[in-house]
Amino acid sequence: MQWSAVLGYGLGYGLALSVLFTAAVFAGSALSRDFLLNDYPPAVQRRYGRPKSARGRRVALLFGVFVWAGCAVPLMTGAMIGLDGALRKGLDFWSAAFCAALVFATLTVWDLVVLDWIIFAGLRPRLLLLPGTEDMAEYRDLRFHLDAALKGSPLIIVVGLLTGGVAALIT
Repeated sequence: MQWSAVLGYGLGYGLALSVLFTAAVFAGSALSRDFLLNDYPPAVQRRYGRPKSARGRRVALLFGVFVWAGCAVPLMTGAMIGLDGALRKGLDFWSAAFCAALVFATLTVWDLVVLDWIIFAGLRPRLLLLPGTEDMAEYRDLRFHLDAALKGSPLIIVVGLLTGGVAALIT
């Protein structure tokens, strides 16, 4: 396996997905601040005191469709096609699995460090804060964000193995 190609495609496409994900978070928040209500610290959710609005639910659905169907699948497809051409022996299960896992690991680390820790907990733009909760210290709870990232991290392995399996079936 040519690790430089796998790393290059995984990190490159992972960063592209991360930037699109970040743009989608800000766009979704501009449309409905509560669209990611379930991702806020529990104390913030309690003080906010309302369930996710109907508009928030619609925006969350559109966000999911855009990020996963509109961005992740096309980018992952592009990464696999590019990687297939870059590898001497073509794409195989392990190169596809490692590349796909790296794409999602990059997104996970970006989401944690850039979005959650730097922007959300550090800069705290008003657009991402729920009305009536702007002064809460819980936004700065870095451990909460780390725990959430760790809970979602098994998706990295699942996506890698599924992508590797699809690549093995196709090639």
